[in-house]
Amino acid sequence: MEEIRKLWEGALSHYEKKEYDRAENLVDKLLSANPDFHRGWFLKGVILEETGRSADARACYDKGGNLFNMWFRLALQVQESDPGRAIAYYGRALTLDQKSNIAWLNQGLLYERLGKREEAASCFSHITPGREVFSRIVAPSVFMLFLIVGGIIMIGKGEKTLSILVFLSAVVCFFLLKRDAATAVTMLVKKNSGRQLA
Repeated sequence: MEEIRKLWEGALSHYEKKEYDRAENLVDKLLSANPDFHRGWFLKGVILEETGRSADARACYDKGGNLFNMWFRLALQVQESDPGRAIAYYGRALTLDQKSNIAWLNQGLLYERLGKREEAASCFSHITPGREVFSRIVAPSVFMLFLIVGGIIMIGKGEKTLSILVFLSAVVCFFLLKRDAATAVTMLVKKNSGRQLA
């Protein structure tokens, strides 16, 4: 397993630097050791496509698993080092799922970083923040309150050990809520800023 991890990290590192021959060599080694490694097949397909072998890439993509997730993860991988490629990869992901708010947000933020305000505004216009506010703020808040009330009831019934576990779950829920709420708020703000630019 350690060998697979090293091959994968090495292949990604060479791929990010556009050292396609080295990356492909490592991916081939990885796939010969583990032919069911979906991310390896996907990366092999990307390398083939980016080196002018699109017909061969399709067969690798077919073995690559969930292509939306793969394009999204690859975009995340390269967005700091190569925002242009990341924008293209978010675009590929969005052709597979046009309702992905997080992909629209990330692509828009990259356009914004590159000073392309109109393209950013176009991305932000596709975001539907209501769904995100519900799933990232409202639902977790209700669940956290349910845990707190349940913990209080358990203390009243003398079940202190179980109530501690429930309160710890509420604390974890709070930190997840804090993290995810920021994303939902960013989506709301960017959606509104996109409207103002349009």
